[in-house]
Amino acid sequence: MHLFPKILVANRGEIAVRIIRTAKKMGISTVAIHSGEERDALHVGMADEARELRGSSLQETYLDPHQITAIAKESKAAAIHPGYGFLSENEAFAASCENAGIIFIGPRSQTIALMGNKIKAREAALKAGLPVTEGFTGNAVELAGKAAGMKFPVLVKAAAGGGGKGMRLVLSPAQLPDAIEATSREALAWFGDSSVYIEQYIENPRHIEIQLLADNHGNVIHLYERECSLQRRYQKIIEEAPSPAASRKTIEAMGDAAVSLAKSIGYRNAGTIEFLVDPAGNFYFLEMNTRIQVEHPVTEAVTGLDIVEEQIFIAANRKLRHSGRQIKINGHAIECRIYAEEPAEGFIPSPGTMTLYHEPEGEGIRVDSGYSGMAVVSANYDPMIGKLIAAGRNREDARQKLISALENFGVHGIKTNIGFLLSLLRNEDFIAGAFSTGYCEKNIRKILEDENNLKRAGIWQIPATGALLASLHRKAGKNSLWEKLGYWRMSNGLKFCFEGEMMNAEIGHMTDTTFRLTINNKEFIGKYLLLKNRIRIWQEDSSHEVFVSETGEGQYLVAYRGFDFSFRRNDFLKTKDFFVPRETNTSPAEDAVYSPMPGRVIKVNKITGDNVLKGEVMVVVESMKMENSIQAPADGIVKSMEVRVGELVNSTTPLFLLQNSKSTRKIIE
Repeated sequence: MHLFPKILVANRGEIAVRIIRTAKKMGISTVAIHSGEERDALHVGMADEARELRGSSLQETYLDPHQITAIAKESKAAAIHPGYGFLSENEAFAASCENAGIIFIGPRSQTIALMGNKIKAREAALKAGLPVTEGFTGNAVELAGKAAGMKFPVLVKAAAGGGGKGMRLVLSPAQLPDAIEATSREALAWFGDSSVYIEQYIENPRHIEIQLLADNHGNVIHLYERECSLQRRYQKIIEEAPSPAASRKTIEAMGDAAVSLAKSIGYRNAGTIEFLVDPAGNFYFLEMNTRIQVEHPVTEAVTGLDIVEEQIFIAANRKLRHSGRQIKINGHAIECRIYAEEPAEGFIPSPGTMTLYHEPEGEGIRVDSGYSGMAVVSANYDPMIGKLIAAGRNREDARQKLISALENFGVHGIKTNIGFLLSLLRNEDFIAGAFSTGYCEKNIRKILEDENNLKRAGIWQIPATGALLASLHRKAGKNSLWEKLGYWRMSNGLKFCFEGEMMNAEIGHMTDTTFRLTINNKEFIGKYLLLKNRIRIWQEDSSHEVFVSETGEGQYLVAYRGFDFSFRRNDFLKTKDFFVPRETNTSPAEDAVYSPMPGRVIKVNKITGDNVLKGEVMVVVESMKMENSIQAPADGIVKSMEVRVGELVNSTTPLFLLQNSKSTRKIIE
């Protein structure tokens, strides 16, 4: 018997895919919604039905509760699952579902309103006996006055937000007005509510959360903890269960506190209580997320439960199917979030077209993603490509599995944080479990240096050999005259450039499965198997997998063990564009400053003729719903401001020209 004949998934990307998969397993029909640019998205093709949202902006599409509720009624969906983000914690949306007779797969609208308001949530936590930190909410003027008596640093946060979005660390009172203004803008963009909140900042805390399940009959249980302390830009990037540092006594106390709070507010469905734990082991209520969390798979991995399935059962007014005593932790699980971003450039988003996408497989490996192959990663949405989860017998087993899986996660065409994650997972402090929420920020230089060392330590001949073998199998194209002539077959030699270094290669022997190559006078012998967009190589007792995608005539992008390399065949002869007029000069103006990514200008602080100092914020560009402040690279005078608020820009569009400055790209604040 079906719990619901049909549900609408009011979300996109990997969480929409995740919900649809469980619904299909339960025999429930699904309705997907999508914006105009996402007609071909994975979640759309997986659902039984799909409806396009009118409008172009987030507010007009995924954040329009009335349109989504209307689609649910038209499609005769009995329930709506909101996923996370977007309208998942919007009490007006939950209320509109309730008024329309549609089951909202989540808590009641009144509960969302209570726990979504930071002041009321803190009051509820205090009433339930939970410790809290000092904090205030209000408008900009009120907040400035209240914060005057607080000890800095403080955090400015979106009052209706979560997930690390709309949050800034403020070190001094002078930084507060700009932080309030910027956070308010982000809060409106993400949550439809510009209210902000100021909270006392705890030095070197750990971020630990308790997963809850509660039914309509007064039963509440917790599914233990998740460690979420490794973050960048106040957003989690690695989560694990159980915590590698917190004592079981502390976790038991946190679990009891979380259950107590949930019971005191009459909570139902899945929810999470987040805590900050100071170095002395004291914990403080941070917030409650009245929805499923991004990192829920690590809890599923160690408990064996399907949390989405439990959500649906609870929404159908069923009692919890498990008691707290029945649920045990089995092994260890670690999740990392794969983002389209450039860690070395302040984690700026890297939207664009993926020319290759390959997910790893293996025992204990799970991938939750909104993609199944080459696709466009839009600048209009969150930069997360997907989540990679590894489950093992213990933490070290899970860590090793995760490293192996990351090394076999192939993404080309855009920048990702895969190398950064590999560096973190191999970090001695991570192995020891010795980190806090500010770890990445404080150790960014070392993490990036370790990442570069890991790449340089890679065996260059494997990715170079893989790219060479793949290029030799490339189908002859109309723009590759030498390949048509079979140049390499006649000469048995060619030149190529690998990571900027010129190399000579000789083909001693080659079949469809074996090779003998000499590269820079060093011989390599082995077997290989050419697969779609990747090549598997066996040399002596070891095997290797190399991802290869062509980016131009004779030019390739190569991924090996989680790192990207460049490869170019120098024997390719182009049949067009031989001559370029001498007058042509495509290099950027020496004094032009550019945006680091495609986006929309949301603030311009200077005009032509203004004097500026190095480090002053000139322009704010929003990309993937993140604000990026572009600073003046040097003292000077604004020769011309090239953009206006609302204008769309990309990495080739000048933002402003600064007199007497040298050629430079922006500096991210």
